[in-house]
Amino acid sequence: MNTTALTLGAFTDLFPDEDAARTWFERARWPDGPICPVCGCVDRACWLRTVRRWECMACRRQFTVTAGTPMHRTHLPLLTWAQAIYLIAAASKGVSAVKLSEMLGVSYATAWHLGHRIRAMMAEDNPLLANVVEIDETSAGAPPRKRAKPEHTDGDRAPPPNPKGRGTRRPLLLVAAERGGDVVAFQPTARLPLPKR
Repeated sequence: MNTTALTLGAFTDLFPDEDAARTWFERARWPDGPICPVCGCVDRACWLRTVRRWECMACRRQFTVTAGTPMHRTHLPLLTWAQAIYLIAAASKGVSAVKLSEMLGVSYATAWHLGHRIRAMMAEDNPLLANVVEIDETSAGAPPRKRAKPEHTDGDRAPPPNPKGRGTRRPLLLVAAERGGDVVAFQPTARLPLPKR
């Protein structure tokens, strides 16, 4: 679900009801047809309309699109999951569990679990840093040379000070540290990670 270009109106058109949400999740997870999580057969399952599950024609096991995912054994409608994913991914500063519960009309505990499971789905397979990450910046390298004092005729004006902070000519270095984990440093202009410490 590309939420960067998806407006609220477009989202509503894409997910008008529960069946549309289920179809979207199934196409996203199984582009070649349903895959049985037990025997691994591809596109050899039939949809059981009464129980709203897939049944594998090879091993006769029943399954849904949420099997083996963070949504496994959920009692919430897939439309609610889709709405929660949209709200979390579209918010630039994140969404609290309290706000999520108000917007979705679910309890705080349900919204809290939704948020954690959705963030688990959004995590990369091999993230560089995870959990709580703290970021700070500093100017690295030797300080700049002092400027020569300019000659003034009036004698009242002081020479301009050496630049500090963002005005310095020293390269800016960003450091990100995972609590209890790795440390990654890089120069924003170079976009290349430096060796870990």
